[in-house]
Amino acid sequence: MTETLTALERELLASVERLVTACESSAKELHALEKRSTSRIESKVNGLAHCVALLMKSHLTSVTTLADLLREEQNYATLQAGLETSWKLAKDAEKRLKES
Repeated sequence: MTETLTALERELLASVERLVTACESSAKELHALEKRSTSRIESKVNGLAHCVALLMKSHLTSVTTLADLLREEQNYATLQAGLETSWKLAKDAEKRLKES
């Protein structure tokens, strides 16, 4: 039993088909956007984690160097080397932060 559609029903069916197509397209675009955003967020979080690790190493190096100085276990050359290492780690953290 085949019934023919009225003009209004055909127009309504065409509108529904366009709406479904638009929804599918929108869902694909949103999925792609979510994937890009997640990747960027993960990249930034990883960059920040690396910066924190570098800053912690820098701080530990400087504290150890200064503690050794107070215990008179270092001379000027080893003190200078320890502080330069600490400074380098802090600058590396700054560079990494600017990159991420």
